[in-house]
Amino acid sequence: MFWSKSKLIADVVEDKCCNCGKCVEFCRRRALVIAEVQGKTCTFVDDPKRCSGCGNCVRICPVQAIKMVERYC
Repeated sequence: MFWSKSKLIADVVEDKCCNCGKCVEFCRRRALVIAEVQGKTCTFVDDPKRCSGCGNCVRICPVQAIKMVERYC
């Protein structure tokens, strides 16, 4: 599949995220999604294997709600 050699992965800070969707649109690997979870709209990394750790989503986020963290998978 899209396995990445990067040791980093995007992590969306739920309390900061405004769910604008810019990161979802910008991610060329389609790792991020916006979905309704238990009645609340959330943006998150849907498939960690798709995230290449490039950090472009961090740069595009208007409210600095995404950080890069050590890969857990």
